[in-house]
Amino acid sequence: MRDETPQLKQSLSFVAYEKIKAMILDMELAPGSSLTEMGLIEKLSMSRTPIREALYRLQQERFVELAPRKGWFVSQIRLRDIQELFEIREALEGISARNATHRIPQEKLQAMATFLDSLEQALIDNEAAVSDPGDSLHDLIFAYANNHFINNMMTVYLDRLRLFHVLASSLPGRKRQSWREHRDVLNALLARDEDLAEQTMRHHIRSSRQSLLESIMQQNSDYATDIALSPPQRQ
Repeated sequence: MRDETPQLKQSLSFVAYEKIKAMILDMELAPGSSLTEMGLIEKLSMSRTPIREALYRLQQERFVELAPRKGWFVSQIRLRDIQELFEIREALEGISARNATHRIPQEKLQAMATFLDSLEQALIDNEAAVSDPGDSLHDLIFAYANNHFINNMMTVYLDRLRLFHVLASSLPGRKRQSWREHRDVLNALLARDEDLAEQTMRHHIRSSRQSLLESIMQQNSDYATDIALSPPQRQ
């Protein structure tokens, strides 16, 4: 029985961690909002210890911050973090698109083309209702990129990128633009042109980053001094 207690404690801490992180990623807990242990205890119906352990783990991952004499807060979205993460994403996904160009089976590419074709009218009719404007193409590319190290590295950043993706996807017209960019990547893969596949993927990632940064700066002009922006260009 003694051996089970630490395991139970650890599992409760993990459950608390997963639930709090999900609330942050879904924007249920907004950036900059205050967190209290008592509030989380009531919301999650859990005791103080797993809540506190979860908060310290989330602090290590930069999802929350502990301010002296003020308490816990959801981390603010920093433009520098966005730029640096998207630079990593552009490099890794560009390489993955290149590596996957000659490896993805033709039937997989044709199925993806059919899927993207089916989204065109839906995006015109009700853009907000479309949950995947081509994002599944990234999963297909990673599945055939044949580089476990890249896949592992991307996994480290997926949660943080998911938060940014939620923000970017809410921008009017962004899903339609993203769909067109995914079509460009797919066309390069269908042509088995590895240079173009990497180029179009890099352009897509830069475009996503630019849309997100400009949207955030429009909402808060103070961000404008934090980072210099340049429009995405095809290389």
